[in-house]
Order: sequence, then C-alpha cells, then structure tokens
Amino acid sequence: MNSDSRDESHSTDDDRSTDDTRSAWVAASMSWAAINKARARLKGTIEDAPSHIGDIELQSLSRELLAWWLEARITRIMPEPEDVDPRALVELLPYFRMLRWEGEEQLMFRIFGSALSETTGIDLTGMNSLAPFDYTGKADDIARLKLMHSHPCGLLLHRDLTRPDGSVYMCEFLNLPLTGGTEGMNRIVGTITPCAAVDERKLDFSLQTALTVRRAVFIDIGCGLPEEAKRLSV
Repeated sequence: MNSDSRDESHSTDDDRSTDDTRSAWVAASMSWAAINKARARLKGTIEDAPSHIGDIELQSLSRELLAWWLEARITRIMPEPEDVDPRALVELLPYFRMLRWEGEEQLMFRIFGSALSETTGIDLTGMNSLAPFDYTGKADDIARLKLMHSHPCGLLLHRDLTRPDGSVYMCEFLNLPLTGGTEGMNRIVGTITPCAAVDERKLDFSLQTALTVRRAVFIDIGCGLPEEAKRLSV
C-alpha cells in the first residue's frame, strides 16, 4: 500500500445529506454493530493481542488493529509504512488514520478513513492535526505523541468529543508507531471508536472544540516505559 494514499471511499462535504441520513456507501460502516464486527485479516488470532491496557478493556476495533500491528512488525520494534496492507485492514479502513511527522508541530494526516470523514464532515487528509487551535494541555498532547518514537511505545487515549449542539460523548483513540521508512518521517497509525454505543445519526463532532483527555495510557511494546510516561499518563 502506498503509505500516503487515502481511503478510496473518502467523504466530501457534498456527500453529507442535510436531513441527518448517511450516504449509502458509508452508512453500512457507521452503525455500532458494524463497528464491532470489523475484523483485521490476521494470519494468527486475536488472542495474540491483549484485551486490556492497564485497567481499560479495549474496544473491539482497537484490539483488532493492535493484533494486526503486532503481527505486522514480525521481530522488529515496530512495522514500516510499507507494511500497511489494505487487504489485511480492509474492514478497519473506514475507521483508520495514518499521520506523518513533517516538523516539530506538523503531524499531518496521510490517511483519514471514510467513517471518520463522515463523522467530522470533512476529509482531513493532508491537514496538520496539531494546527487547529491552542488549548490547555496541547503541549502534553504533543509530548505524548512524540514519546511514541523517542521511547517506542503505543498510546491509548479516551477523549470527550463535543457535538455541534454541545453534547459530549467519549471515544477511544488507539495510536501505534511506525518507522519513518525510506523518507525518514515517523508515522502513527490508529483507529477511533466510541467507548459506548452511539446512534449513528449522532456520530458527529465539532472541530472547533478541544478533545478533552479523560484517560491517557501508554502501551509497552517490548521496550518498557520511561519515567516521562508516568507524568503524561492520566
């Protein structure tokens, strides 16, 4: 897979209806049942991935991606961009994102799945995930993401997402590191899934509000966890 290609079923503003219904091609992936049925196409089994990170039981989608990531790295510390195989991830792609570090505060979306685009109302591919606005805790957010490569580890986040009407629901963000590949630009892959069942018609959120961190837990991928991880955990 071209590491910088986007999910072929990406959304545009024109695809979003004005009566709270979903476009037919993306609606099938938006229901809670569909999210929980999505499976990585593994050579091994899901049992090779932990079901819990600390005291948090992983959402099904998160565990599927973690199982793929553990399998894809083989005996290495982490996989490479070229290991991102759409055949293995086809059912996860609507919820999948890949980001690439292109500067100190430039973490660019390189893939942003169709279900995520539908939820936000915009395809964020090519945009800087760190750019929208300043907010309390932004420095810690950046430090957490950078720690994933400076001391290889994964990162599990629970964040509050705010809808345009001001109501809030919590989502699980799994983040796993990839090497920089031939370009030398480190990457992060992950999924986003609600922490509890949400009516698909209400799966939307405002990009104008900071995504409040409720939990931040680092994942030991075989290198141990540094002292800095304790300070940045929530």
